[in-house]
Amino acid sequence: MDKAQLESSYTSEKERFISELTEFLAFKSISTDPGYEADCRRCAEWLKNHLSQIGLKAELRETIGKPVVYAEREASPGHPTVLIYGHYDVQPVDPLGEWHSDPFAAEVRAGRMYGRGAQDNKGQLWYVFKALETLIKAGALKCGVRVLIEGEEESSQSIGLTKSLPAWKPGLKSDVLMVCDTGAMRPGVPCITMGLRGIVYLEFRLGGLRYDFHSGALGGVVKNPATELARLIATLHNKDGSIAVKGFYDGVPAPNKQDLALAEASLPSEAALKEMLGVEPLGGEAGHGIAERRGFRPTIELNGLTAGYQGPGSKTIIPASATAKITSRLVAGQDPERCLKLILDHLKSNAPAGLTLEIAGQGVGGPAITLSSASPLIQFARGILDQIGDAPTQFTWEGGSIPVVTELCAASGAEPLLVGFGLEEDRIHAPNESFSLDQWRLGYRYAGLLLSKLSEYKGKA
Repeated sequence: MDKAQLESSYTSEKERFISELTEFLAFKSISTDPGYEADCRRCAEWLKNHLSQIGLKAELRETIGKPVVYAEREASPGHPTVLIYGHYDVQPVDPLGEWHSDPFAAEVRAGRMYGRGAQDNKGQLWYVFKALETLIKAGALKCGVRVLIEGEEESSQSIGLTKSLPAWKPGLKSDVLMVCDTGAMRPGVPCITMGLRGIVYLEFRLGGLRYDFHSGALGGVVKNPATELARLIATLHNKDGSIAVKGFYDGVPAPNKQDLALAEASLPSEAALKEMLGVEPLGGEAGHGIAERRGFRPTIELNGLTAGYQGPGSKTIIPASATAKITSRLVAGQDPERCLKLILDHLKSNAPAGLTLEIAGQGVGGPAITLSSASPLIQFARGILDQIGDAPTQFTWEGGSIPVVTELCAASGAEPLLVGFGLEEDRIHAPNESFSLDQWRLGYRYAGLLLSKLSEYKGKA
């Protein structure tokens, strides 16, 4: 199927595609909150049924966590197989008061679909599924398709899926792993993600007071856990923004000059980035450019901080405890287990005397992924993307993580291809998440062309 045929299909089916996506977005599939367990299952059931309706053999697979939607369609003889990965779970909607519309009653405004999951990842999955449907109806799908859509990417490092992969491995053999959970740097310009950082997370608490003390009676007499926690967090970084954890940078390579040049070419200027974000892009390590800090250097970031009274007005206390949540993004050359231990050792050695340090939660989400721009698959995808974009395809090394990708490649034997059409302005993980319908249309074209022409790929297939 060519670009003109896909465009004709999009034009005639656009309203139905949007209506179905709105239905998909209505499910409150917030995986991190146990209160939405039933919503997650209903979403998975609905998706399974929809994939069956468009011509795939679909089922719900139980795991130790949330159910996984699996679907397949066998390849015509001599044709390759693509494994499509994504997730149906979404981030919490807090703070709800900042949304301009109901996050689970999606609506289109000014050419954008607004709602939780509109981009991450339901919206991006939807253009893949609609492209699949179009090809199946036209008899233009020759490659085999396997689909794995999980419900814990946003909450528990895909634990249900990853623990199930060894048992499912015999049926997952594929040539290409297609992931559309990434983004582009500019509207209308396709982008191939060449790297993802690894991730570890940690939740820790400083306590030791029997209860919340009166800040007048005991202020200046006892240590304040909230103040001491702030000091402890500050020890993780040096004044120049570098990480102060001993041994943390061991094994971190300097980026390849060609890769760094490609990454820099894809990024907006500092001035444009400032306008987009509303802040100066000056965080991170001194002496490294934005592209390097974003994709080639590790980070430790504070994600949440809780202590004391949070209600209206004032309550004069010294809180009995204070809690912090951090994540660390890792790069090539770093072992996640080792890095987590280094952070733990640092916190323990710098914890204040007289208070107790409790590790409330920890986890490893997988190592960094780095691809080669010379890969035949990357060049094949580039040729397709160059047909649909307003400018030549860009390459980026993402700062984010999709922990399960490494394990999916190992289980399936597939080579990863990470192409998505999200933009920074989509505000994923924040109130008023949205997805440009123009970007959705680009994604539909890409998925349709890739899946219809994959048999021309002369790599592993």
